[in-house]
Amino acid sequence: MRPERSILITGATGLLGREVLGRLLASDPRLRAYALARDPRGLASDARVVPVVGDLRADGLALSPNDRDAIRRDVSAIIHIAADTTFSAPLDRARSVNTRGTARVLELANECASAVHVAYVSTAFVAGRRTGPIAEVASCATSWVNAYEQSKHEAETLVREQAASWMILRSSTVVCDDASGRVTQVNAVHRALRLYHHGLAAMMPGVPDSSVDAVTADSVADAIARLALRSDVAGETVHLCAGDGALPLDELLDITYARWAQHPEWRRRRVARPVVADLATYTLFERTIEQVGDASLRRLTRALSHFVPQLALPKRFQTTNAERLLGHRAPPVRAFWLPMIDNLVARHSIRRAA
Repeated sequence: MRPERSILITGATGLLGREVLGRLLASDPRLRAYALARDPRGLASDARVVPVVGDLRADGLALSPNDRDAIRRDVSAIIHIAADTTFSAPLDRARSVNTRGTARVLELANECASAVHVAYVSTAFVAGRRTGPIAEVASCATSWVNAYEQSKHEAETLVREQAASWMILRSSTVVCDDASGRVTQVNAVHRALRLYHHGLAAMMPGVPDSSVDAVTADSVADAIARLALRSDVAGETVHLCAGDGALPLDELLDITYARWAQHPEWRRRRVARPVVADLATYTLFERTIEQVGDASLRRLTRALSHFVPQLALPKRFQTTNAERLLGHRAPPVRAFWLPMIDNLVARHSIRRAA
C-alpha cells in the first residue's frame, strides 16, 4: 500500500530538521519523506525517507530529472527548514540560500501535480530593529541587525506571495537541545558567552527593558512537527518563542556570572561583569575599538556586532497563536539557561583561559 502522504523536507540533516523528521515519522506510520540535502549521509536511516541530493543555491535545486519528477508527482506538502544561519554572512551569501533558495523551493512546489502546502521555518528576528510587542503577523520591518534577519524576512514575503497554501513558523534563538542544557550545535550565543566568560568584552548593549528570548531545539521541533502539516491552520504565522518567559537581561547576567563564580579558577581571574550601555554608547565603543584597538579586539567586537545589538532593541514576541494551537507555552528561559551554562563549562567550551 502506498503511503497516504508524501512530503518534501529540507534541512533534515541539521539538528532541528532531524528532530522534526523523526517526530513526523513516529507520529504517522504511512508518511513518506523526500529529504533534500547536499550530503544525504546524515539522514535518518528509515525506509520511508527518500534521500534527494540537491542544493538550495543552484538553479532547479540541482535536482536530477528523476528526483524532480518524483517530487512533482507525489508531494503534497513541503517543510522548508534549511537555512544559512551565519549572522556574519554578507547579504548576498545569506540571500543565496535563505531568499533565492526559498524561491527555488516555491518554484518546485508550484510545479507539483497537486496543490502543495508550504510550512516555512523562519526566525522571530525578521522583526529586525523594531522594538516593543511583536505580533504573529507579516513583518513590517525596514532595517535589520544582520543579513540573516533580512534574508529570512525576504523569504517570508515570497512564501506569502507565491505558495498556494502556507504556514510560517518563527523560531527564537535555539541555545540548547532540551531542558538538560545539552549543547549539540554551538552557535553565536555560545561564542559570545565564551568571550564574556574570558573577560574579553567589557561592554554589552542593553536598556532597562532588555530581555533574552531563547528556546530549546526539542520544543521547537515538537511544535513544527505538530503544526507544519495541519491544513486547517493554513495562513497562520506562529512564534515558537519564550514570549513572556524571556529572561530580563540584568537577571540573566546576574545568574550567569554567579554560576561562573562557583568555579575557583574563574573567580581568581576577577572577571568583571560587562557594563550595559544603550545602543548609541555601544556603537561609539565599537567605533573606538576600530580606531585604537588591537587586531584581536577588533575581531571580537566585529563578531559581536552581528547580533548583540538586538539586546538594546527590546522586543516581546507575542505567542498567542502558538499557545492556542499547541495548548501550552514554551519553556521559560530560566528553566534551561543555567543547565546550558553548566554544559558549556563541563565540556570545556568556555572554561579555557584566554
